[in-house]
Amino acid sequence: MQLVVLAIVILDVLSAIYLVNWGPFPLAAELGAPTAYLNIYVHVPAGVAMYVTASLAFASALVSIRRQSAVKVMDSSAYITAALAWYAFISGTIWAAESWGTPLALDPRQMSILTVAVVFSLYPAIRRGVEDPDRSVKLSQSYLIAGYVLVVISLLAPVLVEAFHPKPGATFGGTLRAYMGLRTVLVVALFTVLIFTRAPKPTLWLYLTAAVVVSAMLYPWLQNPVRVIDVTNNSIVLEDGRVLNIPPQSVLTPVEINGVATLPKHYILVSKDGVELVRHYSAYVNAALYFLTAAVVARRHE
Repeated sequence: MQLVVLAIVILDVLSAIYLVNWGPFPLAAELGAPTAYLNIYVHVPAGVAMYVTASLAFASALVSIRRQSAVKVMDSSAYITAALAWYAFISGTIWAAESWGTPLALDPRQMSILTVAVVFSLYPAIRRGVEDPDRSVKLSQSYLIAGYVLVVISLLAPVLVEAFHPKPGATFGGTLRAYMGLRTVLVVALFTVLIFTRAPKPTLWLYLTAAVVVSAMLYPWLQNPVRVIDVTNNSIVLEDGRVLNIPPQSVLTPVEINGVATLPKHYILVSKDGVELVRHYSAYVNAALYFLTAAVVARRHE
């Protein structure tokens, strides 16, 4: 079983690093840099995993009423849910700053995930705050069963009220959807398995190393990339007022989708070596945060 877990960890690390730096992204977006949507490869899978582990916490709380053996599963799934909920909220806030125009848009799912993070973070205090073991278990069971209502509300929020978040299932199609689905399967499998078994010893260091590697990919942002605001057939207009006399197709193809230019809103880096497209920093930051979150969970389950 340890070899299976280690294989999932390795695939998780390699796929996340590859996709945030080389994976496909939508060529155009209504607001913000299209490459900010590379966050779908780390933020979305972790969010789905959070709902799965929260559901396992709820289910094990019900089962543990009759079977004491389910208490350990209840504890582990609640702790992992807290970690994933905080990651989902923080990474979503970083992404929202670019794609929604503000980090805190008071989006119903964004705020409900914050509530879930707070509720599940209080679980350890409730679990350990009662000296009598039997009473501690019963109180924890009741707390998780009642708290699961917030998880359901968070999941349904984009359906119940107007939200920036898309409705469940209303995401990208094609290759993006396939890669996001693959990442979701890996991340859900990883955190579900860690509820029931220990993390292999190399797991912590693999995730810490991955966080360093993906952080190094932020290097182009130290060189002050600039946003493109307009293009012509033979020039690129930058946000700082400069006009580059180079064709946009030398930076990004296709040049247009349904008559709309694809390069505007993207960031590019202009150097003596030429002009290159720069992927939005939020994807790298959130990938690093994901690896650190996984490292924390792995450390607890070693």
